[in-house]
Amino acid sequence: MPRGGMHVWVRLPDGTDSDALAARALAAGVLVSSGTPWFPAEPDGAYLRLTYGETSVDQIDEGIRRLSRAM
Repeated sequence: MPRGGMHVWVRLPDGTDSDALAARALAAGVLVSSGTPWFPAEPDGAYLRLTYGETSVDQIDEGIRRLSRAM
């Protein structure tokens, strides 16, 4: 459980297109951020930024189920 903050960074398997995954997640009703825009001056890895501030545990559980289907 994070001790603070509003985001968790998730490292994706090598070769995963984080932009495409973020688009599929959005189509499934889950808003996540691709890591690509957060690496402007260095090679980006396959990451997603998950924001959980003011999100209930039930919503997080459902979001993870939907995100797993999008993967």
